Amino acid sequence: MNGHRKIKIFAGTASKGFAEDVCKHLGVPLGEAMVNRFRDGEVRVQILENVRDADVFIINQTNPPAENILEMVLLAEAAHDSSAGRITLVPTYLGYNRQDRKDRPRVPLAARTIMRFLGNTGVDRALFFDLHSEPTAGFMYPRIVDHLYSSKVTVPYLQSILTDPYVVASPDQGGTKRVEGYARRLGQDDFVVFYKSRSAPGEVDKESIKIVGSVEGKDVLFVDDIIDSGGTMVADAQAAKKAGAKRIFCYATHAVFASDPALVIKRFDESHVDELIVTDTIRHDPALLKSKRVKVTVIPMAPLVADAIQRIHSGESVSALIT
Repeated sequence: MNGHRKIKIFAGTASKGFAEDVCKHLGVPLGEAMVNRFRDGEVRVQILENVRDADVFIINQTNPPAENILEMVLLAEAAHDSSAGRITLVPTYLGYNRQDRKDRPRVPLAARTIMRFLGNTGVDRALFFDLHSEPTAGFMYPRIVDHLYSSKVTVPYLQSILTDPYVVASPDQGGTKRVEGYARRLGQDDFVVFYKSRSAPGEVDKESIKIVGSVEGKDVLFVDDIIDSGGTMVADAQAAKKAGAKRIFCYATHAVFASDPALVIKRFDESHVDELIVTDTIRHDPALLKSKRVKVTVIPMAPLVADAIQRIHSGESVSALIT
């Protein structure tokens, strides 16, 4: 046990339900905090209990709107100014992490900006999950960063639905490292990559898709970190089916579903995808995830988050959770 008195967990408005599930696994109550808005929309927070010397964890998904990030930062500042013993940020999904390179003239490295912003709030460490760009975590230096992967909880489910012969596939050339890891964990010697060009973010030139590897006569599991509009995976599924694939599964950790969750599900309903699998790092109204044809599976991440928090609090290895 570390020198801090007890675990205190607080949540922003976007992740209150998720944080409550984490607390149930840990056997602790969710910390009391006021998180609301002034009349002009400005974020206002107040921690409503004593956190002096406590081991504080602040949970919130930080996808847009930007207020989600502000809630987390202001809660961290409130804990710091209230003499918390240690503060750990737990953004279940970290927004802006896709903007990690200067791919056009005169654009900011937004991923770097956000990491520096989070690191300058009096926090001691952060716990991330399936970052889109792992190297950007270094911009939080000298804060301590733990980076976990959803595969710890998702691989057992994927193993239960996949039958030989099957192949793991990357929806684009940028995800090869991620897919190589999943293929290894699933006991596959090889993987497939779908190469393509994009006319705009989220818009795929279907005629440009080229498949490196064979999918003929096999089930295909697409693996990615984010599903935004769903356009990439739907286009790849069509190409895979045309190339002779059998069943098609699509998995992504973070269900951003930016355009509209119901619209994204409709897009998968009308595709060649048999099952869509995501985690609940970003939670949506279950009513918006109802489908007519495609099976939609949501894998809970609260047990993994709770385990990681307990290990950090107790001074145990977090690396043991990496598979």
